[in-house]
Amino acid sequence: MAPMSWDEAFANRYEEWSAPMTADISFYVELAREADGPLVELAIGNGRVAIPVAQATGRSVAGVDTSPAMLEQAQRNAARAGVTLDLRLADMRELTVNEPAALIYCPFRSLQHLPTWADRRRTFERVAACLRSDGRFAWNAFVFDHRLAAQYDGQHRDKPVPHRVHYAIAENRIDLTLDGGGKSSLWWATKNEWLGLIDVAGLEVEALYGSFTREPFTENSGEYIFITRPRQLPKS
Repeated sequence: MAPMSWDEAFANRYEEWSAPMTADISFYVELAREADGPLVELAIGNGRVAIPVAQATGRSVAGVDTSPAMLEQAQRNAARAGVTLDLRLADMRELTVNEPAALIYCPFRSLQHLPTWADRRRTFERVAACLRSDGRFAWNAFVFDHRLAAQYDGQHRDKPVPHRVHYAIAENRIDLTLDGGGKSSLWWATKNEWLGLIDVAGLEVEALYGSFTREPFTENSGEYIFITRPRQLPKS
């Protein structure tokens, strides 16, 4: 397997990088409150979402990440907040759990750090294998917008931290390079590609939203927000 796209130099600026993203926290917290069982976060990062989830539910969150630096931040932040996180240095493509999960979620577009469709398929299949029959898998990802690509490609941007943006259109890839070093890439997918991944993994769509306030997904939405569950077999 190719490594996930994450440069440890990003860990030093992650708190600033992720600061504008706050709307997703209440969304994932609500899903966690509805889940009667183990909670798992993929690409847990510094615990930005997992800590509020643990605070709201009174339960530990199992979190996997391939970045030692991010897990160290998550451990410090959890201790400061007085909550318990079960942190694991692991690849989401090899996800394992101690007991089937009631909710597995992957916030902040982290599935888009997986470089190939095969990588995502492997992840979705592992998630499906780790879910309870009544469990849920939720995540969000950006919708590719050719207008934004034309506007941002090759541009230097100062927020949330100084960086440069490059679109590799033929590769479905965006490269983000921090001033002073550190590069991360994200690969976008179409709605049908996400639906294909859901299908081959034996999952089905419970809901698809266009915002974290649960507005319906439309042709003008800029974000895919999926809630899926194991496919229910027809009763004989």
